[in-house]
Amino acid sequence: MEDIPFVSQLIVQMVSPAVMVSACGLMLLGLGNKYARVIDRIRAFAAEARSLKKLGSGAGTVDIERLHVLELQTPDLIRRGRLVRNAVLLFYAAIILFVACAFVLPLTQSWLPLALFCAGMASVLLGTSFAWSETLLSFRLINLEIASRPE
Repeated sequence: MEDIPFVSQLIVQMVSPAVMVSACGLMLLGLGNKYARVIDRIRAFAAEARSLKKLGSGAGTVDIERLHVLELQTPDLIRRGRLVRNAVLLFYAAIILFVACAFVLPLTQSWLPLALFCAGMASVLLGTSFAWSETLLSFRLINLEIASRPE
C-alpha cells in the first residue's frame, strides 16, 4: 500500500511527456500539409518553367515575364521548403525525446528525464521558430505573385 502514492505520482509524471507528444502531433499535422503544398508548388513551378523555356524564340512578352517571375520566386520557395522540412524534423525529434523521457522516468531517479524533457521543449521552440520564419517568407512570395500579375 505504501507504493500506491509513488506509482500514481509516477504515472502523472509519465503523462506530461505524452501531452507534449500529442501537441507535437497536432503541429506536425499542419506542418506536413504545408510541406506537401510547398513541394507541389516547387514541382509545378519547375514544370511551368521548363515548358516556357521550350518555347525558345517563340516566347511572347508575357511568357518571358512569367518565366522571370518564376525564377524570382523559386529560390524563396525552396527556402520555404527547407524551413518547413526543418520544422517537421525538429517536431519529430521532440516526439522522440518526449517518448524517451516517458520511458526513462520510471527507470531512474537521475536528471536524465528532465534533460530529455527540456531537450524536447527546446526542439519544439526551435521547430516553431522555423515555422514562424516560413510563414513570414510565404507572405513575401504572395506579394511577388500579386505584383507580377498583368493588369
